[in-house]
Amino acid sequence: MSTFKKLGLTLGAFALTAGTAGMLATFGAFSSTTSNPGNSFAAGTVVIGDNDGGSALYNLSNQKPGVQTDKCVRVTYTGSLDSTVKLYSSAVTAGGQYVDLAITSGTGTQTNCSDFTPDVSGSSVYSGTLKNFADTYSSYANGLGDNPLAATKWVTNDAVTYRFRVDVQDNNAAQGATTGTHSFTWEAQNQ
Repeated sequence: MSTFKKLGLTLGAFALTAGTAGMLATFGAFSSTTSNPGNSFAAGTVVIGDNDGGSALYNLSNQKPGVQTDKCVRVTYTGSLDSTVKLYSSAVTAGGQYVDLAITSGTGTQTNCSDFTPDVSGSSVYSGTLKNFADTYSSYANGLGDNPLAATKWVTNDAVTYRFRVDVQDNNAAQGATTGTHSFTWEAQNQ
């Protein structure tokens, strides 16, 4: 091989090596980063409770017509998410058709209703028979909605006291009738 060719190949190899090294140095010489620190995620809460201490609202026997029984329960919402609250009941046997029920919302803390004050309107949120209430309002989907005063949702620390007034009808067919055990449920769901 001629010296001229050897010199040309040597210079070509040198240029190729220098170019590759220069490219590597160009891409690797500078660097920059940015970050977004301190990210966190926490889910909200839906929490509702009452002041009944886990006991029955009423447990009445040997009732006679003309005797009204008032019992109150205070329902408090402590969740962080605005929620819709609905009231519903478990099933009531046929004897419930002879029990009149009126539910009124207001304020107060005593389960015997001694300090109960009805909301501004003073009207019941429900008035009818116990059986009709349970048949009509049997789950959250068809539950009775009642919000604190003029609010559209329940928010943290909202509270409503409900007075339940029950009495047996003056009807001979009511003799010996029983409602069976049943429960009232307040359920909150955020929307």
